[in-house]
Amino acid sequence: MSNPIAGRITLNLVTGIVITVVTVIAGIAWMAHRQNIQAAEGTRTMVMGGIDAMHTRVEGLANDYSWWEEAYDAYQRGDATWIDANIGTGIVDTQIADFLAVISPDGEVRYSWSTPEDAPKPEKVLSPETIARIQDLIRSAPVENNAARSSYLVTPAGAMLFGVARIAPVSKLEGVDPKSLPLLAMGFYLDKKRLGTLGKTFLINDLHLEFENGGERNEAFPTLSDVFGNPIGQLVWTPPAPGTAVLRNVLPPVGVVLVLFCGIAMLTAVRARRLALLQAQSEKQAVSAARTDSLTGLTNRFGFSEISESTTFAEACSRGEAAIVYLDVNGFKAVNDSIGHQGGDELVRRLAERLSMIMPPDANFARVGGDEFALALIGRAAPQAVAGVASAMVHALDQSFTVGGFQFQVTAAVGYAVAEGEDMTPAELLRRADLAMYQAKNSAERDAVPYHSGLETGALHKKRLGFALRTAIDEKALSVVYQPIVRASDLAVVSVEALVRWDSKEFGRVSPADFIPVAEETGFIHDIGRFVFQRACEDMANWPGLKISVNVSPAQLRDPNFANDLAAIARRNGVVPNRFKLELTEGLLVRNPTIAKRKLARLKSMGFGLSLDDFGTGFSSIGYLRQFPFDWLKIDKSFISELGTNPTANALIQSMIALGDAMDIAVVAEGIETSEQLKLLRLLQCEFVQGYHLAKPMAASEITALLTRLGEGRRMFSGPSDSGYVAERTS
Repeated sequence: MSNPIAGRITLNLVTGIVITVVTVIAGIAWMAHRQNIQAAEGTRTMVMGGIDAMHTRVEGLANDYSWWEEAYDAYQRGDATWIDANIGTGIVDTQIADFLAVISPDGEVRYSWSTPEDAPKPEKVLSPETIARIQDLIRSAPVENNAARSSYLVTPAGAMLFGVARIAPVSKLEGVDPKSLPLLAMGFYLDKKRLGTLGKTFLINDLHLEFENGGERNEAFPTLSDVFGNPIGQLVWTPPAPGTAVLRNVLPPVGVVLVLFCGIAMLTAVRARRLALLQAQSEKQAVSAARTDSLTGLTNRFGFSEISESTTFAEACSRGEAAIVYLDVNGFKAVNDSIGHQGGDELVRRLAERLSMIMPPDANFARVGGDEFALALIGRAAPQAVAGVASAMVHALDQSFTVGGFQFQVTAAVGYAVAEGEDMTPAELLRRADLAMYQAKNSAERDAVPYHSGLETGALHKKRLGFALRTAIDEKALSVVYQPIVRASDLAVVSVEALVRWDSKEFGRVSPADFIPVAEETGFIHDIGRFVFQRACEDMANWPGLKISVNVSPAQLRDPNFANDLAAIARRNGVVPNRFKLELTEGLLVRNPTIAKRKLARLKSMGFGLSLDDFGTGFSSIGYLRQFPFDWLKIDKSFISELGTNPTANALIQSMIALGDAMDIAVVAEGIETSEQLKLLRLLQCEFVQGYHLAKPMAASEITALLTRLGEGRRMFSGPSDSGYVAERTS
């Protein structure tokens, strides 16, 4: 070996040593830094979770003390003794809170308790302005849901977290004006001891509240704002730095290892001078072995990829002088299962030998998988010869193979493609041959299948649709429309169904029947579901008292975080779950009824309503109605379309309505398209109806305009019109 070559090897090794040392040290420092960041983010998440838990606790306490009919009656008769003995003890005796006050509808503090004794009295804390703001805070909470609200106040004793709820008559809510109900406010101070206890839960020793002092806020720490929206201060703590501690412990031993590494590397440089020549001699053998299949002696997948990606093959493709054949053995797993893998390997060797015998002299024949083979042809005769070669490959397997004393008859799926035109690339030619082979396999063809454009329908379109859907989700190109559901007896709007829509730049208006299955296969359905639920929460703020139905995919319900995600979205938007009905199809329940039952019970316990969609199209719907806690069932529109024309359909619908009545489940008939269908459903005493005859799906702004036009009664006349509905304000 010459000295210049040895010098280059030594220089490369020294450079590699320096780069390695720098990379290791930089990598360790970077990992320590990232560990510190992750620890800080994790601690912030835990603190925010603790704050949410405190809100939940104080709201739960307010609910417990206010949702009490005896308390309401005692307040109405002015029984201060009863109130003090039953409500005031929560502060005086049990000390579950530091502050409790009962506020009259006109804004007067009627009863109050506080602890400790030197703490400011509620009358001092609750100024008229504060009471008015608290009344605004609870105003949006519905009485029937016993939903408390919580916020913060700044008092002379420090910041206080409080919850407020209406003291309501549980059994006499009907007709009660929420403004006429007294309020119960209770809370506790965020003092040093309480915050310290919360911090120690998350291994934080110095969690405290720093009040606003005019300086810049640290975005790493959460800011608390009072009931007026004014910032109180920030929850501050010393972020953990586990990465720094690890760095101090790791660097000394790593330094020793790096020194040893440098010494060994220099010795390696000396040995490399002697090994370079041997390596050069064996390189040719290694290259050949890397491109050869050890079992059959044919070119392997790597070698075939080099051939198909070579300049020579690319030029042949552009001239239309190249062809590819793919062969896949059918039922090969059965051979392995019957005679073992050694027998399967023997069969592959004999199959390769037989196929090799029919190959043209200039063919590149390769084994590219366990039971997959490929053939590349180049030359002017390739386009004409490939069909005959591919057919010969199929029929070469007509004769059985004898392995281990057993005879096996195997068949193969063979597809091929011929280069066409100057724009043809090797990758496109391979894809076409692969597509033709799968067509042969799926259709069980007994001869080779050539590629043709008709093969491009299903799979490619679905893949393009999936890419476009991902872009639409990222660019927020999806939209939500709503179709009213009305009471059949007086045509009053009681609910709307949220329906997702997609207007694609590439495909135009895409039907949900096309893109929802793609979303389920790709996992995009989770993003779509969260988007629809979030949009519904935002829109329903303008529709007080109106419920919304949201369709749920089986893939969504399989997500272990599905229920918690819905609850979190509803909580962020200030929406109670019982304003939603989750519509599920029977197919969701058939696959795993045990798991489905548990998950639906979880959703039900959180307050969500449940509706069984497309009722009557499955094979065991009645059994599921008995097992699962459904509130609604929707009769499929396929039955409604035959209503009045098919006596069997009439009888089935009547039976479904009777079944719903017997099981105390509300029944919705969907797909109402004629006035005759509506009349018959009324005669059959169907409770709710939905369909184009009453109202088409419309944007949120149109729903708002419709509800404004209908007024409090929300009563609609059925009949055709330009907007899909005709409405009348009830007197």
